[in-house]
Amino acid sequence: MAFIDKEKFLDGVGKAVDVTNNAIDKADNYIKEHEIDKKTSQVIQDIGEGIMDAGRQIKEVFTGQQNGSGNNGPQ
Repeated sequence: MAFIDKEKFLDGVGKAVDVTNNAIDKADNYIKEHEIDKKTSQVIQDIGEGIMDAGRQIKEVFTGQQNGSGNNGPQ
């Protein structure tokens, strides 16, 4: 019967953890260097504003309130 060598197993796990941490550090540095976090935040804000504008336009269509006049909708 084959047994797992505990020290070799733990050494392998330790190396996997080191590789994972290294990859995370590199990704974090890349994000900071290229200001991806700031750019992503701006994109999200722009999308949110676009959604709000679309919602207002849809509301105008269904309530008949275009530019505040209130009489341009379906009769």
